[in-house]
Parts: sequence; C-alpha cells; structure tokens
Amino acid sequence: MKFLEDNLVEWLQRPELAELRNAFLVQSKQKNGFICHPETEESAVFIVSKGRARVFLGYEDKEFNLAILAPGDLYSTHTGAYVQAMEPMEILLMDTPSFMRHMMQNLEVTSVMIKVLGNVLKSSFNIIDGLVFKDASCRLLSLLLHEAKRQQPQPDGTVVLHINLSVEQIARMVGSSRQTISTQLNRLIRQDLIQKQGRGSFVIPDLAALERYYASADCI
Repeated sequence: MKFLEDNLVEWLQRPELAELRNAFLVQSKQKNGFICHPETEESAVFIVSKGRARVFLGYEDKEFNLAILAPGDLYSTHTGAYVQAMEPMEILLMDTPSFMRHMMQNLEVTSVMIKVLGNVLKSSFNIIDGLVFKDASCRLLSLLLHEAKRQQPQPDGTVVLHINLSVEQIARMVGSSRQTISTQLNRLIRQDLIQKQGRGSFVIPDLAALERYYASADCI
C-alpha cells in the first residue's frame, strides 16, 4: 500500500533536489533480509527504490502486518517494527540527523515528508481498526479493493492484480490463517468476483460488483 500518490524516487530526480538525492546511500537487500527490526540501533530514513518490503509487528508467535512498502515509499528504521524484504530490493538510506537538516533547509521537502508520515500513521490505524472490528473476509476484501484501485483498468474494464503474494503471505497481511484465506478466495472465485491467473495474480472482472459485495457483507 503506497503512502504517497507520487513516487518519491521519481520526485528526487528533479534538478533542484540533486543535493538531497546525492545525500542518500544506495543499499541492496536480499529476499527475506531485514532492513530493520525492534533491536535496530541505527536511526535512519529510507526510500524504497526497487522491490517491496512488509512492515509488521511480532509478539511471541503472532505477526501483525501494517503495510507493504513499494517503490517510492518512505519509512524509518526506528519505529519498533520489523521491515523485511519480500524480494530483492534496493533502498536509498540516510541517517536521521542529516535527513532532518535537509528538511529544515527545504520547505517543500518538509511538506512532502510530513504528508508521507501522516499517511503512514493513518494506514497503521486503519490496519489496527480492521484487525479489531472486521472479520477475515472483510479484511481480505479490503486488501483486494485497495490494490485494485491502484491499478489502471484494462480496455475491457477488468482490473488485473499482481499482488505477487502466496496465500500464506496474504493471510499474514490480513491477520488470518492460510486455510481461512484460501477458503475465502475460493468463495470469491466461485462467485466470479475474482479470477485467479497464477501465484498472487488475480483478475477482477467487475470492480463495482466487488465493491457492492463488500458493502453487502457489512464490511463498511
């Protein structure tokens, strides 16, 4: 889920932001590698340049997913959350004091970053609200609709979702079990609300119909 409609990596390519862009260090992360975790002492800010990462909290044997970071998203290493690469990644990293200096020197940078961080907080509250007040079916539908609205519809009106997550990973995203989410996905497929293309890839033939189903299930 993206925290900013504009891609921060593309935004940094503007000529007037060359100094800020050059202050970031480029780092690579392997699949399943951690960018940070609750014990991380380094205080830094990073922007996802390539790949995706999941942000989650871990308590004993349970995980609570807060977000998926996609290219252009910004996050911090000192939130107390785990940030794990879902695939090979490239990030742009800067220590927090240096980042704060750049923000103070450029009001536009400050405005953009405050917007991003505000959306991070809003997203976290939405996830927590869903875990507390909505069942697994509603949380799954909410995830599918959120991803669908980020995609450009095909000429025939269908929407293709390349979530690229296994059923187990989707289950973790919505705080449920693999068996429950597999059952819910199969139910949506039988009702022709979604069509499975491959691993983590779905087609929504009628987005409006899926939205009506979401509303009729008392998910709103």
